[in-house]
Formats: sequence, structure tokens, C-alpha cells
Amino acid sequence: MNKKIILITALILGFIDLKAQVNITKPEGLSGLIFGRSGTRKHPDTKIQGYTILIFRGDNKTAADAQNALFASEFSDYSEVVWEEPNFKVYVGLFKTKLECMELFNQIKDKYQTAIIISQKIPYPPL
Repeated sequence: MNKKIILITALILGFIDLKAQVNITKPEGLSGLIFGRSGTRKHPDTKIQGYTILIFRGDNKTAADAQNALFASEFSDYSEVVWEEPNFKVYVGLFKTKLECMELFNQIKDKYQTAIIISQKIPYPPL
């Protein structure tokens, strides 16, 4: 009797066309984040479009290093001295959006009066 019920149930379920549908939603921007971070691991030299602030430009490396050291002693943001012929330049900050960049710019604009915001390719900001 028990085997007959199981057999009949299996036959009935075999004839019924069951179609399940699963919808997966993910937060907006998640795919870009996953792509960006996986891109960083695969290609560490990859750059993205972003913003940085130029606080010094001149032909004297000692003066550029001094400006970099002065900035580093006052702020914890990223800074580097770069040689772009014919000048040494000191760039500070790595920002994905101009709004983020403006926060630092407003803090330093009185001390570094020649500072300007530059839109350029930047390395991925640290996590």
C-alpha cells in the first residue's frame, strides 16, 4: 500500500511541469566595486580617473621634498613628489570624486595658496 502511494505520487509529480523562478538582486554599485577591486589585484599598476591636489611645482628637488615633508607632518593624506619634465611637482590626496577632493582642498587652501585641483589618472586609493 505504501509503495503504491509513493509510486502514484512520483508519477503525478513527473507529469506536472514545475518551473521555479529565482530573482537575485544586488545593491547598486556592487558590481563596480567588485570589478574595481578585482582589477586592482590582477593589475596593480591599473589607474582610474580621479582627482588630486597640486601644492608645489618648481625645478628644485630639495624645495619639493621640503614641501612634501611639511604637508606630511600636518596631514595624514597621501602625498608624493613627482618629476614631470621640467619641474618637480608635489601631489597630495587620491580621490575618486571631486567632492572628496574639495574637503581636503578647503582645509589646505589657506596654507598652500597656489594649490589647484587636478583631474588625472590616479592609482587605486588604499582601502
